Amino acid sequence: MSQIINRDSFLDNIAAKLGRERNTTAVERPALSTRRHLEVMADFDQDQLKTVLVDYANTALGAQAVVTTKDSLSLTLREICDSYCHSDAEENSSIKAPAETLVSADPRLLALFDPEALDTPEHVVHVWNTDLGVGPNIEIAERAKVGIVYAEQALAESGTMVLYSQVAQGRAISLLPEASVFVVPKSALVARLTQATAKLHEMAKQGQRVPSCVNFISGPSSTADIELIKVVGVHGPIYATYVIIDDL
Repeated sequence: MSQIINRDSFLDNIAAKLGRERNTTAVERPALSTRRHLEVMADFDQDQLKTVLVDYANTALGAQAVVTTKDSLSLTLREICDSYCHSDAEENSSIKAPAETLVSADPRLLALFDPEALDTPEHVVHVWNTDLGVGPNIEIAERAKVGIVYAEQALAESGTMVLYSQVAQGRAISLLPEASVFVVPKSALVARLTQATAKLHEMAKQGQRVPSCVNFISGPSSTADIELIKVVGVHGPIYATYVIIDDL
């Protein structure tokens, strides 16, 4: 059932106010003088895109990119969480509160590993729980050291992860914890923003639900507004890790 109510009457009213018939034919796209936006890395295979993404993330973004397999994903995530959840402050504290990680409830992610496998007395793992409502989930995200999400795509050119908003994967998971971990299949790697927007356009064209929010996240939060000096961790996570699943 369509969630758009009274669309036709609304558009008919606008057309009447403009003194013309409502235009229902599609707009013809103009012919572009160049198709350079489609040519960048157009001949790259998935392994070549992976190499570009890993190199750019590790050298230019201040992010960490690692390559793993389906069978090794749990171990890889455990090692990543351990590295982020261990700090000198906690080590020197006489009373240690367990570090916390919040995991997306995206079924595709949960099919790849069991979050409980990361759970230890020193490390508590939560899964985004829609039954709790937004508030309790956000409270967990605010406390969490790590947030683990599933990316729809990864853009090799800019080291960007593409996240679609959805009920099972709230935006807070990748925005509020100190460290964001993005899990993405190698098959979901594309060259650049051109391919990401083309997918959204095709979804709309086919009448599929388009996400209400699409986040393009390139590494940890940072800014270079003041004297072109890069500062990391200004308005979001100060760490970012890309986990590329090589056999997916």
